[in-house]
Amino acid sequence: MKLLMLTWNYPPTVGGIEQVAYYTATSLRDRGHSVDIVAAALPPNAQEIADPAGAPHRARKKGIPAFLVHAFCTGLKLARRHKPDALLCASLTAAPAAWLISKLTRIPYVVLIYGSDLVLPRRLYQWAIGPLLSGARRLFPISQNTMERLVRRGLDPSRIRLVSPGVTPPPPATASPGDSIVRLMKELQGRPVLLTVGRLVRRKGILEFIEQVMPLLAARIPDLAYLVVGGEPKSSLIHQERIWDQLTDAIQKGGHENRVKLLGRLSDADLGLVYQQSSLFILPCRDDPADIEGFGIVILEASLHGVPSVATRCGGIPDAIAEGQTGVLVPPGRPQEMAEAILDLLQRPDRRREMGEAARQRTLSEFGWDAVAARYEAGLQEMLAARRP
Repeated sequence: MKLLMLTWNYPPTVGGIEQVAYYTATSLRDRGHSVDIVAAALPPNAQEIADPAGAPHRARKKGIPAFLVHAFCTGLKLARRHKPDALLCASLTAAPAAWLISKLTRIPYVVLIYGSDLVLPRRLYQWAIGPLLSGARRLFPISQNTMERLVRRGLDPSRIRLVSPGVTPPPPATASPGDSIVRLMKELQGRPVLLTVGRLVRRKGILEFIEQVMPLLAARIPDLAYLVVGGEPKSSLIHQERIWDQLTDAIQKGGHENRVKLLGRLSDADLGLVYQQSSLFILPCRDDPADIEGFGIVILEASLHGVPSVATRCGGIPDAIAEGQTGVLVPPGRPQEMAEAILDLLQRPDRRREMGEAARQRTLSEFGWDAVAARYEAGLQEMLAARRP
């Protein structure tokens, strides 16, 4: 197949959608397909990622309007020149350009759907995405929850194919962890360590975890440590909140200075060391109808390190955890149940290790990017076969 990807989200910008876009393109190429990429402008002072297939066709100016103009003009030129079999939108952001190109060229377009892109509570936005969704020949939601939301919107289930995102095993270390993280890990040796990795947005529930769950845990395990890795969103179209100061205040008010550490963004080497010493991965997301967790790729990343998860049962998170086998799910907004689930696994190290190994094996077998790309390939080929007389 020849594919033309249009994407606002692409590395070196950091984020889950950026990783999905990148690995979808590279994995489809590894399976023998041609994928050209039209992407947003590089962030200031950022360097283009190395790509054997060539650099993406980048917009010259920043911002959504400039990207959409670029995606349409460059995408139309490439579509007429190379005649791709399909236009692949890595998110709904690029769909307006794909919709118009499709009208002019009759090339079908498909869209990857994450969940939060369906629930943004803005009337004009909700009005605008209707024809973009209905005009797509295929919709690829990343979780069962997201797929059900599409069906509830009245979209034809025959055009919907569930494809969860994948992960790649961590590459061999090319650099050593920094001195500061090495010192911290030495200080934490022998202590139970909980870990959360992700952007610092309200949806993640980190603030509520510190305020409501940490006191319950600390009362039972005083030497427990909780590490939070990630920074505030800088390029998100949806998340403008800044909660670092709120988290810091909650740590101080709760007397958790020696238990809770905000580590910010870490290098791969630093994060690998943190994973090695973590007892459990925690994803305590809130059940926010206006901002849902689409899947939980970080759960799979923790699984690759043999770290089982305790998370809330909301959004697409249940797709990332085999309940009772690779982790534990608890209802959102139930701090006592969250604390009990964590304490139970901390007090049963053999069970925790079994779950961690099961999580690693499941992730390697079901969520490797080649397996994920094969599902995209099957959905695209099925769509193209249906168009032929």
